[in-house]
Amino acid sequence: MRLFIYCSDPREKADLETKICQKLLVPGEKIMRLANCGYPIVLSHPIAFPHEANTLLRQINFMIREFHPEQIVFPGHDCGWYEESVLTTGTILFEKKRDILRIHKMLLRRYPSQVFKSFFDVTQGEKVQFEPIAA
Repeated sequence: MRLFIYCSDPREKADLETKICQKLLVPGEKIMRLANCGYPIVLSHPIAFPHEANTLLRQINFMIREFHPEQIVFPGHDCGWYEESVLTTGTILFEKKRDILRIHKMLLRRYPSQVFKSFFDVTQGEKVQFEPIAA
């Protein structure tokens, strides 16, 4: 079973839950989820969000220890939470993609035996699409 860590923004444009089911899951696949507004971005800014980052790391530790996910997946998107947080407004897509890559690399160092996959939502209109982010 795979573990998905992603932002829970329910707006139609940002709805990762629906997009993940359409593009990243095998039909009938069951997954584990850690979804919250802004996740997993708090891991790329642990100084700005120490409590949130610590909580998410504890949840990831638990999921790895108890459920042994075969893969941990980070689907990122053009997250509006940047503008609502202490992060600068007008954050460009490059920085948002870079944050997903930074999280990927940090967790790979922390859990070298785990398999991580990172994606970024590049949906255009009705065409749902994820772009892989290489580590």
